[in-house]
Amino acid sequence: MSTAIVTHKDCILHDTGMNHPESKERLIAINNTLKRFKSNKIKWFQGEKINLEHFLSVHSENYINDIKKKSPKEESVRIDADTILSKYSLEAALKATGSVCKAVDLIFKGSFKNAFCPIRPPGHHAEPQRAMGFCFFNNVAIAAYYSKLKYKVKRCAVIDFDVHHGNGTQKMFWDDPNMFYASTHQEGIFPGTGFKEETGINNNIVNVPLPAGTNSLLFKKSYDEIIFPKLEKFSPDIVFISAGFDAHKNDPLADFRLNTEDFFWITKKLNDFSTKNCKGKLISCLEGGYNIKALSESCLEHVKGLIL
Repeated sequence: MSTAIVTHKDCILHDTGMNHPESKERLIAINNTLKRFKSNKIKWFQGEKINLEHFLSVHSENYINDIKKKSPKEESVRIDADTILSKYSLEAALKATGSVCKAVDLIFKGSFKNAFCPIRPPGHHAEPQRAMGFCFFNNVAIAAYYSKLKYKVKRCAVIDFDVHHGNGTQKMFWDDPNMFYASTHQEGIFPGTGFKEETGINNNIVNVPLPAGTNSLLFKKSYDEIIFPKLEKFSPDIVFISAGFDAHKNDPLADFRLNTEDFFWITKKLNDFSTKNCKGKLISCLEGGYNIKALSESCLEHVKGLIL
């Protein structure tokens, strides 16, 4: 069985303005790099829009309507200091979420073992009633609940190795015993959440805040000794990845010291886990990563870890 890559051309249209780190050039570079990688184990797909009911699994209807109302016809508007809503941002965000749900469909129809969704805008900072941190809709959380609603999945896990904590995903999973969220992230930076004491109502949240300068050894130790044992105990039916590549040593927005090859390591570990425990069901969703060369090369290592 092979790996699906699911994206949408409209994700390029989200315009964050000049000198914004979350730019369309990120996705262009990723897609170009992956398309140069020739493998008969990869097949590309375009995402599709999904029904509003799936967004309502994690976002309030008032919030969704507010984003629609604020969506500009011409000039971009700022939702906050970092989060820009341009003429085509809403369409891009809807297609981004739809792409991850398309990946869910492909996997449950049995044609593909796993999937990577290179999409934008990202999603793991989006809260039930708040856009923030470049994010509007929480792509991975919506897709997880989509799998529960459409395919009767009982237990979903999200593993988040973005250097920033996924505050939105944590908030959405906080009191649901059938949803598991684990994150490694740099302590003391945006969004200011993700303390190890934040464990959820049902101890279904695992936060591993790590210091600036975290290297490959400490990163791997955190997964081997903390996250994987708890993930195995949770026993998910499917694993989702919030795949942020801003823990790379060359990323401008944080201070981890990971190498490109470390993203192959963590991906292969998660792939091996899902093969053993979830019949291979693994879906990865792009989050951060802002050095374009490091990002595109890390995504290639990520995909190599999926196709094994």
